[in-house]
Amino acid sequence: MNNACFKNSIYYLLSLCPILLSAASNVGGISGSLETTISAGTTTNPTYAVVSAGISGDAIYSGQVQSTPTSTTVYFESSSDTNEATVNPFVSGVFNSAVKTPILTASRSGEGVGSIAITYAGSGFTTAPEIVIDYPESGDDLATATASINGSGEISSISITNSGTGYSSNPSVSVVGGPYFLKLTEAGDGHEGRVFLITDNNATRLTLDTSTLGSGETLDNILQDDFSVEVVQAPTLGSTFGATVATCSLTAGKNKTADLIYVWSNDEDRFIAYYLRSPASGLYPIGWYDVTAKWKGLQNDKVLYPDEGFIVSRRTNSNLTISFDGSASDSAQKLRLPALNKQVVMNNPYGGDLLLGELIPSNFISRPASTGKFRSSAGEDGNNADGDEIWFLRPNGSESWSRYWYQSGYNDTITKIATATAKAGSGGSGAITASDVSLAGGTITGLQSCNASGSIVDHNVSDHTLITLHTTNAPLAGFEITISEVFGKKLNNNGDKELDVDGTEVSAGSGITIFSGLCGTYKIIRRHANNKVVVRKQRDVNFDNSKGAKSWSTGQIGAGYSTDSNKKAKVYFVGGGGSGAHGTFSPSATPQIVVTSGGSGYTTAPQVVISGGGWRLDNAGSSSYQDNASLGATEGMIVIRKNPNGLLTYVKGSNPFQ
Repeated sequence: MNNACFKNSIYYLLSLCPILLSAASNVGGISGSLETTISAGTTTNPTYAVVSAGISGDAIYSGQVQSTPTSTTVYFESSSDTNEATVNPFVSGVFNSAVKTPILTASRSGEGVGSIAITYAGSGFTTAPEIVIDYPESGDDLATATASINGSGEISSISITNSGTGYSSNPSVSVVGGPYFLKLTEAGDGHEGRVFLITDNNATRLTLDTSTLGSGETLDNILQDDFSVEVVQAPTLGSTFGATVATCSLTAGKNKTADLIYVWSNDEDRFIAYYLRSPASGLYPIGWYDVTAKWKGLQNDKVLYPDEGFIVSRRTNSNLTISFDGSASDSAQKLRLPALNKQVVMNNPYGGDLLLGELIPSNFISRPASTGKFRSSAGEDGNNADGDEIWFLRPNGSESWSRYWYQSGYNDTITKIATATAKAGSGGSGAITASDVSLAGGTITGLQSCNASGSIVDHNVSDHTLITLHTTNAPLAGFEITISEVFGKKLNNNGDKELDVDGTEVSAGSGITIFSGLCGTYKIIRRHANNKVVVRKQRDVNFDNSKGAKSWSTGQIGAGYSTDSNKKAKVYFVGGGGSGAHGTFSPSATPQIVVTSGGSGYTTAPQVVISGGGWRLDNAGSSSYQDNASLGATEGMIVIRKNPNGLLTYVKGSNPFQ
């Protein structure tokens, strides 16, 4: 897709670029913000960026699912207060999908809140919603207020119940109502972070939009009984960009001059453009509207899903820096692969550079027509009708799209992904050498308390453990080692006695068997012998050799990789202060990683990325590998599904920061 085609077609909902119009899904996270700068543009020559809005703000409810009695509803338990009165988790009707969020504006009187004006009354409420006023800049005397509604479900009046003190500026005011998500927060679950839009509720029940369920998924399999969840406000056009001229960083105006937000509609198979209309006129107050359908009314509550992106079109002749508050995922996040003849817009989900080879795991790439995976392309140029595609938008001032596809025959039958770890480069100028990468593994035969040099010490003065491995070639210091399924007899804090199930000290061999806290991933402090390594973690058990797999690994060889010397998997070394190192992976009788270029500057351990080697780019030649093509922290992409058996699927990618 060339730049001219994109810039013309995006305004006409991409009608001139049929490749984007086919014929026919969040986690305990790191709070913060992501900034991106969009270059100046004009109405005839706009500039673009793909961004997304993370979930921000505190949860208004945290608890556990009681049950999922139907395919779309989830129930929660009530509680009791100190007077034994029933306390329900929700206010009925405030999350109804018909609710329009009001716009409320506070004014101060001295250091307190003197009044709250109803800039926009909203609609659809069956019960007066809770009013939320921001905390003051000093002190904790929070202003409070209550709302009343009229027969049309609009906010009719606001009564201030406490003016508060300590306000040096007018606080923001919002309501608990409108678009909200139910977010799964069950730690360690494979669906952790998934969100579902709430369409209706009563005091103990939430009805959910299940249109984002993948093929074969059901609500009760994801939101299981007793799973931890939160109710959080959904990002919308109004909450993300501001619903007034004063609060919006984009340029407001008329539809022919204002900056635009393009959101992909799967229902209509097209991009829909929105703009902030100003000034108000007649039936149209200031707010967000559909460019081609103003008659639909205010679109301030248009939901922006956190696992999807949208396109910002800058049509104003000045650079624009925008910041999105929210939470970045600190665990692997699922990529939504849409169904056949659908597409999804996404930005980088992690806020850091991400290789194409990391984006879609190699075991989710396949050629057979019976699969719902990302389908590789049989044609050398990727133009055959049934190969899935990824387009990267490069916001470099002269925005252009780069089309990538995966060439069939290059490791597209992988069933288990190979992994490896690396340490700082030991070659000249910090280059990576063969001894700096490892994919070894085996079993563990013993644990002992030691100091950092590996000398055996009394347990109660030790914060290191000497691990004996069933190998004659233990990995070197600097590698990360993963310990799994180690069991033993639980020790007391001093480490000189075992404990029974009641915490009572007992003789050696009589303690309760537990899963050791040593299980996890650690940096090797020292290679003490050819079968012993030291990690910084205090021993908590007397080792039980009879229970568990007791395994260690610095990687795994995977399964399904090609042995064709011309179609080897590619290996890249990311981070660690260096650049330029790469190699190949061979699944031969002695699996190994061959470093073909050591690069330089790897002063700390880099991440090892093993990719299939089949990613290609338009006009780059069939022998030009693109697995290391990088999607920048603020860059975006479009995934187009052409697989004839393609179903809505969620693919768990790799978090580069884990």
